[in-house]
Amino acid sequence: MRHTARPKNLFNRLLCLTGLFVFGQLAFFYPHYHVAELIDSLTRSSILPVLLRPVILVPVLQFVFIQVVAYILFVSWIWFVSVSLGALFRLSADATGWSSILVWFLGCIFILLLNHCYFPDSFFAAPFHYYAWIDALSHFLLMGLGVILLLMTLLAYVYFFWRDKNKRSGYVITGYLLLLIGTVLIAICLGDKYYLSRERVHQPSLKPNIILIGLDSLRPDFTGFLGNKRVHTPHIDQFMRQATLFTQGYTPLARTFPAWMSILTARYPKHHRARNNLADPSTLLAQTTLATRLQQAGYETIYATDEKRFSNITKQYGFDRIIGPRMGANDFLIGGLNDFPLSNLLIRLPIGRWIFPYNYGNRAASITYEPDSFLQLINAGLAEPADKPVMLAVHLCLTHWPYTWARDGQEKDLILSERYRSSVSAVDAQLGKLLRLLKAKGLLENSLVVLLSDHGTALGLPDDRIVAKEKYQGDQRLLSRISVSRLNTATPFSANFKKDYSIGAAYGQGNDVLSLKQSHVLIAFKGYGLRIPSQRVNEAVSLMDVAPTILDWLGLPPLKPADGLSLKNYLLKQENQAVSLRPLFMETGDRVAEAEGSHINIQNVLGKRISAYSINLNNGLLTLNAAFEQSILKNKQRAMLLGDWLLAHYPRETRLGFVPVSPAKPDQLTLKPYDIGPYFVLVNVRTGKWTIGLSSPFAKSAPLAILLREFNQFYGEEVQILQ
Repeated sequence: MRHTARPKNLFNRLLCLTGLFVFGQLAFFYPHYHVAELIDSLTRSSILPVLLRPVILVPVLQFVFIQVVAYILFVSWIWFVSVSLGALFRLSADATGWSSILVWFLGCIFILLLNHCYFPDSFFAAPFHYYAWIDALSHFLLMGLGVILLLMTLLAYVYFFWRDKNKRSGYVITGYLLLLIGTVLIAICLGDKYYLSRERVHQPSLKPNIILIGLDSLRPDFTGFLGNKRVHTPHIDQFMRQATLFTQGYTPLARTFPAWMSILTARYPKHHRARNNLADPSTLLAQTTLATRLQQAGYETIYATDEKRFSNITKQYGFDRIIGPRMGANDFLIGGLNDFPLSNLLIRLPIGRWIFPYNYGNRAASITYEPDSFLQLINAGLAEPADKPVMLAVHLCLTHWPYTWARDGQEKDLILSERYRSSVSAVDAQLGKLLRLLKAKGLLENSLVVLLSDHGTALGLPDDRIVAKEKYQGDQRLLSRISVSRLNTATPFSANFKKDYSIGAAYGQGNDVLSLKQSHVLIAFKGYGLRIPSQRVNEAVSLMDVAPTILDWLGLPPLKPADGLSLKNYLLKQENQAVSLRPLFMETGDRVAEAEGSHINIQNVLGKRISAYSINLNNGLLTLNAAFEQSILKNKQRAMLLGDWLLAHYPRETRLGFVPVSPAKPDQLTLKPYDIGPYFVLVNVRTGKWTIGLSSPFAKSAPLAILLREFNQFYGEEVQILQ
């Protein structure tokens, strides 16, 4: 066949085809992720003008720019390969044009297949799941296409270097540019792997390293060591087996940011003022934290987490370094609203942590999150050891909703509790790798390690609340005040109220003080090169006790003022100096009905609450505005646990229901709002008996005077003011 000139405008045609490919992605992405609802919410909120400020707009433009460049390089590669092969096989201009469309089509299919392979929960992987045979053959198709495209590229460069004697300038520049970019990417991948694999061991210090490892939302009853035989947690079990384990540990507020503030300050949320996630740092009480105290003692302090969306822990709390995905409003905009095949694949590369800092290692971006990617961030953060002891706080969030991640291997029809069980096993494996990483870095030679959870979670199981209808004592008419929830284990499409709904079921975290599954946490101290006894302690303790225990163990000055107590005597096994019986106070955060169920649409949750947030123009951090914080404070449930008794206070509440039209027409009902005044719930957590109000015989059999005195001394003035 006679060789003719290259097709005119071939690059522009391929560019247009790629533009249609991207437009198609946007057209499907827009309705699937409810982008319209989110935009409507932004339009109605006060946040919209701030989004155009450089602190927010620049990272978004960078994110878009990188994807545009990536697609231009994709088009350039298709054009280069097509032109080279057309010249090598002496194709006509028309044949070269049609072959370029074929190569482009194969390239797009290859991108989609790669996305399906690495991110099976991606929306753009869904078409490959429609037919079982396509799903089963996808890996073979991927390998076949990969070999074909690689051979095409090699042949293109064979012609480029040995056959084409009259290279055009654009063709030459494209060929060398693609070769250079490919070489640089390979060099970065190999260099990064070499850099992170180098033996840079932290030299043992006379002062022990202090390592806190938090497992988000971990319920102690979902571990094998504490009796759950259906969950695989060998690393957590081994840690607890060799540690001083406090089986009755509680958090004062079952949300991540307030819980960590209580860990760091040894104070109740009422005192450190982080009464909810994303509390405004300027409103918090400025005081010394565990991290700042250890800084003063010569420690390098590091905080690392893979989920920062609702927990703005920054250097201002005493940390020298922060490891993890970048935090701020763009964590929602870029980290949460990104599921495009090409950018998904770029995130997976080592360069992803630089070009996509809001996505790489980000648990919130569950579709693309790989547990090992966050460990890579920790590995990189610890690559340059300091000549001082280390205080490292790591928070792993695999056990937080949605309990899924890239290539999790979960069946699609798993109920919520089964997905949670799968995520607990996954975070256990991630913990094992983290401990091996810390050992390789020399950080476990002389260390006190605390394994804890910031809070638990309610999963719609029958015993997620500590109340049951059959154990109620008192006026049965008051039972309607306590809400009922559909059990997560209920049969789909069933309408049997008695069978499917229970007063003992609950969902979420930090929204129900009667759900001790939300407040019950793991607290275990283990020594590496230090003598810490292996034992179980059944005294009620709090996350607030962690900092006083560590400082007391190190012989450092305590945090003042502090609500927490030192548990050092237990670590020394001095049982005669046990912590005396004391009240533990708990409270809820904000309540969002859209987040209290087995299926949560994050866009709906954001739309419901987006007007409650403000954006800091200096750092882009998202915080609650003052008016909404006051609304949360007014509507909090509050509780106190003292020995076998839990006293819970419910605030005034407005509900929608059927009420009589008038006293004269009690049989005629109308739907309208009605108020329920504040009331107490009293529970004996040992027997399970409980009552609403404090006038029943059961309530009078409790030590009411002591319970009310303690409750009123702590919360009384606040409750009276807010009612």
